[in-house]
Amino acid sequence: MKARYLLRFDDICPAMNWSVWAAIEPILTKYGVLPIIAVVPDNQDPKLDVHAARPDFWAWVRERQAAGWCIALHGFQHRYESRQSGIMGINDRSEFAGLPEAVQRDKLVRGLEIFRDNGVRADAWVAPGHSFDAVTVRLLLELGVSTISDGFYRRPVQYLDALWIPQQLWHFRWMPAGVWTVCLHFNAYGEEEIGRLRNWLDKYAAFMTSVTNVRRDYPAAPATWADRSFAAMIPAVRAVRRRLWKR
Repeated sequence: MKARYLLRFDDICPAMNWSVWAAIEPILTKYGVLPIIAVVPDNQDPKLDVHAARPDFWAWVRERQAAGWCIALHGFQHRYESRQSGIMGINDRSEFAGLPEAVQRDKLVRGLEIFRDNGVRADAWVAPGHSFDAVTVRLLLELGVSTISDGFYRRPVQYLDALWIPQQLWHFRWMPAGVWTVCLHFNAYGEEEIGRLRNWLDKYAAFMTSVTNVRRDYPAAPATWADRSFAAMIPAVRAVRRRLWKR
């Protein structure tokens, strides 16, 4: 099968950059994109507070979920409390990785309660900073969240008993096959970035998919040794590139 692409927007919260989002959402509508939006249940990260909080935020989320968007639980408060990089090995800060099981459980339970109280279903998990550990995954499964949007795989896989829909890109690029999720952080976007998103979707619209379609079209098999090796290699390559760039 030809490559298929998902689009994911992180750091969705009541006080996000609504003026930028007002320019982005019509582009998504034009091209029929059903994105993943990673919603922070109780944001306490001041960096994500860009505009005045939208009073109808949760109604807005419910409407998008009803329209077929994938609503992901994006941590709890987006506050980093450990210096652990977790399974992904990307960032050395985490809201979850390395913390005691009881602490992680409390965060997840409280975050999911906020979702439920506002009539929202957690379709997937997106960890702040891409950092979480095996304890996090086990607790998510116990609490009814079985899909993870992360991992440098080339296709959806079953790993640690969860479905991993990989997230490997931060901009669009041609790929010969597989499922590729492009993650965007839009709070600091300007006209240039919005224009780039429009151009990307104009080029890749025919290859876009949704989480629902991925689940239907790509039955996930257990992650093989080759899958795990490929996934482990990418963070190492990224780390080397960062060190060389700093030089």
